[in-house]
Amino acid sequence: MPRAPGKIFADGPRELADALVEALRAAVTQHDVSETLTHPFHSYPARLHPGTARVLAELFAERATPSTVIVDPFCGSGTTLVEARAAGMRAVGSDLNPLAVLVARAKTWTVPVRRRNEMRDLGHELAGQALAAGKAARRSGAAPAPKRKPKGFDPNARDRRLAAWFAPHVRRELELIATLIEERREDDAEIADVLIACLSAILYKVSSRASDTDSTWVDKNVPRGAASRHFIQRVELLHAGLADLGRAGGPPDVVELDARNLHEVIPDGKAGGVITSPPYAGTYDYADHQRLRFDFLGLRHKGLDEGEIGSRRSFDTSGPLAEREWRTALSDSLASISRALAPGAFAAIVIGDSWAGGRAMYALDDIRSALPGDLGVAAWASQLRPMLGAGERNAFGTRTKAEHVMLLQRG
Repeated sequence: MPRAPGKIFADGPRELADALVEALRAAVTQHDVSETLTHPFHSYPARLHPGTARVLAELFAERATPSTVIVDPFCGSGTTLVEARAAGMRAVGSDLNPLAVLVARAKTWTVPVRRRNEMRDLGHELAGQALAAGKAARRSGAAPAPKRKPKGFDPNARDRRLAAWFAPHVRRELELIATLIEERREDDAEIADVLIACLSAILYKVSSRASDTDSTWVDKNVPRGAASRHFIQRVELLHAGLADLGRAGGPPDVVELDARNLHEVIPDGKAGGVITSPPYAGTYDYADHQRLRFDFLGLRHKGLDEGEIGSRRSFDTSGPLAEREWRTALSDSLASISRALAPGAFAAIVIGDSWAGGRAMYALDDIRSALPGDLGVAAWASQLRPMLGAGERNAFGTRTKAEHVMLLQRG
């Protein structure tokens, strides 16, 4: 969502159009929402702004019944699921990215207080063990801890890739924390997954990678013990956020699934609403952005590599073919959403124009042209994005780039 607010245009019934305008403005006017609940737990590239998700969730909640199920077929790290949960609605999320599923499940892990406390206490225990082991390893003659060998990953290739991003002492500390978590998996796989998500949340912070979306190598002086301390801070952050989230609604279900196959988890016509933000054409490469985490955590990502919709790498290498594939994938995704929606139910789609393969891609036009016959536009709002790079200015010309929220309704 744009940080520099531009002029907003909207159309549709006044109540609906006003709500969509508010959703666009929320990225600026409700910026503090990003620090509530479990939203700050784990970074994620281009996530839907929590303020926007909150406005849309509240719009749907006003029309919801106790049986209403809200679906996010591109759930990412679970922003919509968190807000649907907070608004008291049932929610189902899916994503093709295994890391997204791991993180979204952790952020929506609404369990009894006893279980949350078990997670927190175990996190403290394992971090303490890692700190103690690090001190022992610095003594003369101490043998280094063995490196993990996740199943399905070539250990030598994995080692070379990770060695480029982590100082040796940081790598040893991270590997030990991961090993200690995995040793507890047989007894409690659920808590192990939540703690692995906590470990994932700190990986880039203690690596030499600039950020999720910037693979520039930067020199970081990470002290000994920092990984364990950052890990326990994330455990505490998640514990507190889940305590706030656990006071309302019901736990969402999160599955690893292509959005084009929603029928595998949502019976036809049973979704009371959809709130989602599909990938912007040619803008991000989630498979590449998260490859360091995939390598370290041992997450299998072949499905994402092959099925990611609208990736930047596809537009950079395939050009016109990538554009055709993008339009087909968008059409298939909307058909899947329509199939899941109950008659008369709404789908809120948040998407932006993009610069892909040197061309301007107008998302509003793309959505309209991809709509199946039983989905119509009930209302829309668009906010101009005036801050453009040189290439974007040339591509977009006099028709300014914009972000959009479209409210679709199944007939």
